[in-house]
Amino acid sequence: MRAKKDRSSSPSARPSLPVRVFTEDYLALLAERDEPETAPEADTAGPWNVEPHPGGWAVFREGESLAKGSEPAGVFLRKEVAQIIAAALPGTGRRFRYHLSTDPDAEGRTPILLEGRQVGTFRYFDENLLAALNAIDALLAAPRDFAWLLDAMGGLALEHVDAIAVARLEKAGA
Repeated sequence: MRAKKDRSSSPSARPSLPVRVFTEDYLALLAERDEPETAPEADTAGPWNVEPHPGGWAVFREGESLAKGSEPAGVFLRKEVAQIIAAALPGTGRRFRYHLSTDPDAEGRTPILLEGRQVGTFRYFDENLLAALNAIDALLAAPRDFAWLLDAMGGLALEHVDAIAVARLEKAGA
């Protein structure tokens, strides 16, 4: 039986943190297997961080950084583009909840399905609309990622959002 470590020792007495938690042999063994269905979501889930880079602004998965020699997911000339990418990335690996039916309804409109149930119709079979709907759905489900989007908007746009939100509350009588 292992003895409990004394946690009251000073921080300087702690052993250094490992570079990796899993051994190279273990990771190599896993690399030989088929990835589970959840692999795309796990690969893009993040969380993501934005940091300065010689080429502009880099997007890194949490735990990675330029200082650690990590390869960024992307490098962008403008900070707000990097923030938008950090917000959007997690949703790209997620299973889409919304789909377009391939069969138009009686009026020729395309049914929009949420997890298999019709939630509305649209005039056209519009895959761009579907992609946008699923991207927004992913952001609404992930406050940390949505916060990147708010950061990217800047103060002036957020002031307008604030005024619009208050006006809608007043109109609704909330």
